[in-house]
Amino acid sequence: MISTRLKKFLDDNQIGYDVMHHDPAFTAQELAARMHISGYEFVKVVVVKLDGAFALVALPAPLRINFRALAEAAGAKRCSLASEEEFQQLFPDCELGAMPPFGNLYNLLTFVDQDVTHSENIVINAGTHAEAIRLRYADFARLVRPRVVRFGEPPPAEVAARIKAEKDRARKKARAKARAKAQRKKKARKAKKPRKKSAKKTAKKTARKKAARKSARRKGKKRR
Repeated sequence: MISTRLKKFLDDNQIGYDVMHHDPAFTAQELAARMHISGYEFVKVVVVKLDGAFALVALPAPLRINFRALAEAAGAKRCSLASEEEFQQLFPDCELGAMPPFGNLYNLLTFVDQDVTHSENIVINAGTHAEAIRLRYADFARLVRPRVVRFGEPPPAEVAARIKAEKDRARKKARAKARAKAQRKKKARKAKKPRKKSAKKTAKKTARKKAARKSARRKGKKRR
């Protein structure tokens, strides 16, 4: 059953949501895969410490936290990941690690990565590892009033793969451009050859005419 605190809060505010049952999953990416949804639609929740104070951060499942960017956005000197032992008492109605991104229900600040705001609907943990809920991001934002900042970034492997893909695309584009240039040169050479042959033919024809005129003049002189 989903968090009783969360359910009451949503129902009291007349928020529409769908409960999604799934096989137990313990990572955001695994959960998204089991529910057959995009990793960017599933919003994972992480507990951090900002200058020692706990806070919730919500970001798309495929991204990781840039702690320096989050600290700067929050106006904190230090930002670090909280351990499960440190935060397990903060969410008494939730299974460990399955808390929803409703920091206001637990007297915690909530930070949301900007990428989350691009989704019309979001899927979030609802207090258990076997259930999630889907609701409109606009409803979530209205109830929680999170601080929206940019702190999510792709993992290094994904960044490397993206850079490699961009380089591959650039190389393919350069090769295609070189081939197109070579083909244009080839066509230009072919276009010039007929003109050269035509010029030769014209020169020969002119020479023949001149020779014919000379021959005619000679014949005329002989007749005289």
